[in-house]
Amino acid sequence: MKIFYSNKGSWIIILVMALIGLTYPLISPYEAGDFSFDSLVSPSLDHLLGTDEMGHDILSMLLVGFRVSIGIALAASVLATLSGTVLAIIAAYYKGLVDRMIVRMTEVFILVPEIVVLLFITAIAKPTVYNSILAIAFFSWSKITRIIRAKALSVIELEKVQYTLLLKGNIFDITLKMWRELYPAVATMFVFLCGKAAVYESTLAFFGIGDPLAKSWGRIMRNALDYEGIFSGNTYLWYLLPPILCILIFVLAISRIAYNVEEIRS
Repeated sequence: MKIFYSNKGSWIIILVMALIGLTYPLISPYEAGDFSFDSLVSPSLDHLLGTDEMGHDILSMLLVGFRVSIGIALAASVLATLSGTVLAIIAAYYKGLVDRMIVRMTEVFILVPEIVVLLFITAIAKPTVYNSILAIAFFSWSKITRIIRAKALSVIELEKVQYTLLLKGNIFDITLKMWRELYPAVATMFVFLCGKAAVYESTLAFFGIGDPLAKSWGRIMRNALDYEGIFSGNTYLWYLLPPILCILIFVLAISRIAYNVEEIRS
């Protein structure tokens, strides 16, 4: 576990995970959708993590999860961070009624229990990866807006920003002038949100919501727990435990990076 205390080690973990996600078709021993193997085969040289009850190679499905789970988390985080930051800058720039309206919207979203509404929305929407990304982003922007807005309100009062405001006055030039002061906070929120989004995606898949064909880590966990004999013998060790460890390692590494970014910013 010492590797997580090192920022360099955390970056290496994330980069390796991203590399696996990008190259999994080359390194995967079998097609993830291939169910022609014997069911519930214990780990062996042919199947390093064994097979599930349908005859899928578990390692192949786990490798696909590096692309699906991390990809969804990154996409949702980019959307939420971008929209939250834009709204924060708009609130700080226009102030007055616009600021109050945006703050009221953030209060509504913060008061609502995110995961409950997220489960409801994705359950009634068409089960696709894109809808999962949009749902996670839609319920994640509010806290980003609140935090970046507070920072933007103080940054906009700086002399160099006020000088630009007097000379040009448009929101685009002001944003460029403020960005140097805002980007550390934006980067921190984005990194934190990546870990949160990964947990959300896994939760949705775990509850059977989202694209049923997407081989995410949460989906593997759901399938493992649907198998009645998962805790008989050591089946859980090579079927249920690997996706849990992947999620845990990703979240811990992301959290360490975010903590380091926060320390630098402070």
